[in-house]
Amino acid sequence: MSLTDKKNILFTRSLSSEHIMYAEKLGLEVTAKPFIQIDLMPLSKEKTDLINSKPESNWIFTSQNAVKSISENLSSLIALEEKKVFAVGEKTAEELFKIGIVALLPEQHNSQSLLELLEKQSASSYIHFSGNLRQNSISDFMAEKEFDFEEIECYQTNLHQPDVTITDFDAICFCSPSAVYSFFSKYKINETVPCFAIGSTTAVKLLDFSEHVVMSENTNVYSLLEICHNYLNS
Repeated sequence: MSLTDKKNILFTRSLSSEHIMYAEKLGLEVTAKPFIQIDLMPLSKEKTDLINSKPESNWIFTSQNAVKSISENLSSLIALEEKKVFAVGEKTAEELFKIGIVALLPEQHNSQSLLELLEKQSASSYIHFSGNLRQNSISDFMAEKEFDFEEIECYQTNLHQPDVTITDFDAICFCSPSAVYSFFSKYKINETVPCFAIGSTTAVKLLDFSEHVVMSENTNVYSLLEICHNYLNS
């Protein structure tokens, strides 16, 4: 395939060399420009004491970043073997497994499916390890059920808006609602340019800004690249 046949794609997050190589095999010319910056927040003594005061609480992780943040403080947390741990996606579950925690996953890797899984549990006490730009669906669910619930903010998502020439790209790929918000806070796109989302939460956010939204079948970059290639070459 010649370079002129390649579609130019803007990814609004950083990509690994493996991702770039896979894109090239598919005939995609990818430019990766992160539109958010993640700052991990080590657990303070106050937060650690709060977590340890609730040994009966099960844990919820909706991001790999939250797992990375608590991993360095794991030895100071108690009763780990007595609790269930829930993760929204495979990557978050894999990050938990690296630190010796086996997580329960919902059928679909999104917050709605997670809530359906939690609905089936007998537990009524939870701690959600989250970031500063978290969605309200979990906290609303907990309030409705009148469960004992705490949110532990352990990372911050900051907007980062690099300079790009939007007209250079045939499509734009998004991997989080916060990246969607950051991008469209600075740029507008032609309505014919498709926007690709890695999951349903990101897709829903994209619909606030575009009617041309396509969602990947699985919540990983490889699936997003594949659906991008198939869509643009159909």
